[in-house]
Amino acid sequence: MTNPRTMKTAIGWRVAGWGSLLALLLLPALAMQLTPEVNWTAGDFVFAALLLGFIGTVFELAARFAQAGAQRIGYILAGIAAFLTVWSNAAVGIIGDDDAVNALFFLMIVIGIVLAAACRFQSRAMRWIAVSLAAGQYAAGVAALRLMPGHAVEWGVLTFFALLWLAVAWCHHRAEPA
Repeated sequence: MTNPRTMKTAIGWRVAGWGSLLALLLLPALAMQLTPEVNWTAGDFVFAALLLGFIGTVFELAARFAQAGAQRIGYILAGIAAFLTVWSNAAVGIIGDDDAVNALFFLMIVIGIVLAAACRFQSRAMRWIAVSLAAGQYAAGVAALRLMPGHAVEWGVLTFFALLWLAVAWCHHRAEPA
């Protein structure tokens, strides 16, 4: 039997979480009323809604289906890493303004999601997918050096994303049954 008090708390957290994401989505609409420097199109709002919906769904699924502890944290960190990768890459590009190199980051995220789904999001598979995505950050940096000679690569940004993916891998390693 489910405790009604626990259910109310869970519903409260869900409402707060989705409400916060909606508030974030409405911030640019408010800013557009206050300054002409913010000029979002309908497409910008749709893209932001999809990204925020993605992160909300990741949190929701992790809370419902993942074991409490390392596994749940691993899924949430993976969602955050994917969100930040897509968001920062779409906003300014992770490596300069070269679409071919930046497309590698989008491609890595899509491949990671497809592989994770194909492996049914098992911790062992998630660990290796995350390690591969961490290594992929540096592979994209090396590709940028070759494809964009003379262009600086932001190794610090790539290291930030690699560390996020390594944290995901560590969480899933900890969640694996002994």
